[in-house]
Amino acid sequence: STEERAFFGGGSSGIYRGAKFSLFEGGIRVPAIVSWPGRLPKNEVRSQVAYGCDWLPTIAELCGVKPPAATLDGKSLVAVIDSAKAPSPHDVLHWQIGKSWAVRQGDWKLLFDVQDTTDRAPGTTIAGAFLVNLKDDPSEKTNLAAAHPEIVARLKRLRADWEAQLGP
Repeated sequence: STEERAFFGGGSSGIYRGAKFSLFEGGIRVPAIVSWPGRLPKNEVRSQVAYGCDWLPTIAELCGVKPPAATLDGKSLVAVIDSAKAPSPHDVLHWQIGKSWAVRQGDWKLLFDVQDTTDRAPGTTIAGAFLVNLKDDPSEKTNLAAAHPEIVARLKRLRADWEAQLGP
């Protein structure tokens, strides 16, 4: 992170591109640590995809409370917490910061008008569609949008559908 509010050096995101307030993996990928003595074994790792919005429905489920489902993007992680073999509860994930947005389905992630906050190009907007396959390119170096217009179109439709569900 190189922005002023982090005193021009908030740490490293390792191989991941981007930093705070970026929709590249370096800005949105965050580890989580769950400790629950007597319920969870020590030193187990999960690699399923989840995001911050998942904690409310997870804690609600663990407490036996039903959250208002219509207002939540998050999904319970109880199955993932209980088993490393459980699938991610998400088929699609959405992010937005200002006018920039990203949608991920499986290994494919489409970013649109994304801010690059790396040392190479701090504060630069990459206009239009930026498509990556995170399995093949976890550092998000290569824009595959021109090579895969059908995937760009599919992910744009998912984004439009999600926006329509949000309403005015």
